[in-house]
Amino acid sequence: MATDSEQPREVRPAGPGHEPSDITTGRVFGLVLFLALSVIAIHFIAGAMMNRLKKVPPPTDQWGASNRPAGTAATTTRAPFPRLQVAPPVDLEAFQAREEIELHSYGWVNRSSGIVRIPIERAIELLLQKGLPARSGTNQVKLGPSTYELQKQRPLQRE
Repeated sequence: MATDSEQPREVRPAGPGHEPSDITTGRVFGLVLFLALSVIAIHFIAGAMMNRLKKVPPPTDQWGASNRPAGTAATTTRAPFPRLQVAPPVDLEAFQAREEIELHSYGWVNRSSGIVRIPIERAIELLLQKGLPARSGTNQVKLGPSTYELQKQRPLQRE
């Protein structure tokens, strides 16, 4: 055991004031140079690839405008950039007018399924005549199985 008078001596290297295993400045500059050259090479490679892709015609698919019959709405030419909204109040008025026409007219929602749209006034009259199904306490009107009950029955139907 060391006593108070015997303290361990600090050992200092005799050479330079840094670790000899530290990286040299030449390696640091070499790494930086390598990274800079890599970035430049990647830049030119990507540029060459982009120029090559510009020369290849774009792929066509069954949904492209080239395969659609003439006279459809999709064949109209559009600008290659997004159309900006020039007059929002005018667009809003046109939208509200279309909504009002749909609210007060008959029309098809899905013709193949036989789903139609009726004027809102007529829908209110029919609803008042038929009434709404109600659920209250023990006097519940059975509207069919709930979603939860249908989900519980699903695995049984698969077996």
